[in-house]
Amino acid sequence: MPENLKYSPQSFIAHILAALILCCHFQVAFALDFGRIRPDEAAVYVQDLDSGEILLSHRADVAMNPASTMKLVTTFAAFRALGGNFRWQTEWRSNAAVANDALQGDLYWVGSGDPGFDQPDLQAMQQQLTQQGILSINGKVVLDRQVWGSSGSADGFENDAEENFVIPPDPHMIAYKVLWATATRNEAGQPAFLLNPPLYGIPTDTSRLTETEGRCGKLSNHVSAKLENNTLVFSGRLPASCIGEKMFVNVFDAQRFAEESFRGHWLAQGLGGLYGFGRGTAPPNSRILAVHYSKPLSEILTDMNKHSNNLIARSVFLTLGHQERGPHSVHNAEAAVRRQLVAAGLDDEALVLENGSGLSRRERLTARFLGSMLFQAYRSPFRDSFIHTLPIAGTDGTLRGRFRQVGRSLRMKTGTLRNVRALAGYWLPPNGRKLAVVVLINSHRSGGYLPDMDALVRRIVHDAAEWNAPTVQPASPQ
Repeated sequence: MPENLKYSPQSFIAHILAALILCCHFQVAFALDFGRIRPDEAAVYVQDLDSGEILLSHRADVAMNPASTMKLVTTFAAFRALGGNFRWQTEWRSNAAVANDALQGDLYWVGSGDPGFDQPDLQAMQQQLTQQGILSINGKVVLDRQVWGSSGSADGFENDAEENFVIPPDPHMIAYKVLWATATRNEAGQPAFLLNPPLYGIPTDTSRLTETEGRCGKLSNHVSAKLENNTLVFSGRLPASCIGEKMFVNVFDAQRFAEESFRGHWLAQGLGGLYGFGRGTAPPNSRILAVHYSKPLSEILTDMNKHSNNLIARSVFLTLGHQERGPHSVHNAEAAVRRQLVAAGLDDEALVLENGSGLSRRERLTARFLGSMLFQAYRSPFRDSFIHTLPIAGTDGTLRGRFRQVGRSLRMKTGTLRNVRALAGYWLPPNGRKLAVVVLINSHRSGGYLPDMDALVRRIVHDAAEWNAPTVQPASPQ
């Protein structure tokens, strides 16, 4: 044997082990049948939920961008830290007296960051004021924004700045800061729009609108709106069949939209006063004049995961930090999430967090970490609530049109970004092996891999019953 090919015993053993590992790696890849997906572009992790046995592990320790399956991490931390019954509390406070049917001073709107706060909630809080005899505000409405130090980042989405999915969280968020416009006709029979909330001091201009015939479909396919010189200008070609249809318009930032919403609903009731808006902090001696409690966190998280709502996820992420440390930075929110993960016995070494929603070019985790977290969630006291947040195959949310032949036993969170496709969740047949399943794909070809990824998941859950039965007795939830 040539001298340069001789091995020491230690070297020989090391090379044999490396060869075995490589061999096993490709055996798993071959057994999984990735279809057109390159095995080096995917990570797969499958764990038996009763025994804890790891059934499949392919590139499971490679840090990958998870897209919106990162929302499961935020969900897990939120259930642990806040509990499913947690509610955001939005308050209107003042230290001014009420006299002559008026609040004799400023009203402080203490923002909570409630991601589900909507126009009816604002109107209900205004009704609480009128029920106390406050028919006029002889002062300003002051936005108290101290709940969050900042809304955090979602860098790398500048080309999508006008899209709803990139709307950042805000302490005074209302209805995703969208104005609803319903096509109607004025007294002269000409096209007009009814607005919710109503806008005062901001006229509408429909002079650039041409009425046509034809099918309507979506109103927004025919009409656009933008704010020009403090006028809401509608333009386009409006089919007569669109009368009665509505569209949303996104022209204000969150703070301005909160102000316009308050003003619009207040003045629409014929109420008075209101000397503008400001920014500040509620005085320590202020009292609560109106309050709104959000839906329970469990319902908010269900809305988040079913429809992959980034604004909710980012709001929950920031709320986790606030609940543990008070007014804070995004760094504190990240620390709060990590504390919950570590306390649950999870290894967060490869985890990279930006905003907890998956709307990120930087966030990373491993398939093993995500699968292990799903396993821990299944054994937790909040198991049923956690599972309930997930889309059901072929039934609702982001899985409404996928896995229709698989059945409702498959519940998975989807993840979609440029160069990323992901699925993570549970296979929960009434009779048979229950699984945590994670599939992550990072590739510039990922957009074309969706059928192959779905076929891979179908094969995994179909073949589960044929794998060797677990040898460990099921463990009771902890």
